[in-house]
Amino acid sequence: MSSRVGRTVREPAGQKPCKVILSHDQGADGERAFASMRDAEAFARRNTPRPKARSTFWDRDAPQG
Repeated sequence: MSSRVGRTVREPAGQKPCKVILSHDQGADGERAFASMRDAEAFARRNTPRPKARSTFWDRDAPQG
């Protein structure tokens, strides 16, 4: 997991229409093409850090009253 951020984009032309762009802290961005969006997203998930856990305290319905 050496990448900081991963983006998945679609390019309609070409044999592999999906591409993952991985940004690194140092050096140039890396790109890799995939045949399906599912494969591209799975690759991005495996090679980027998970986001920090967010509090679910505020994800509740308003009190009735």
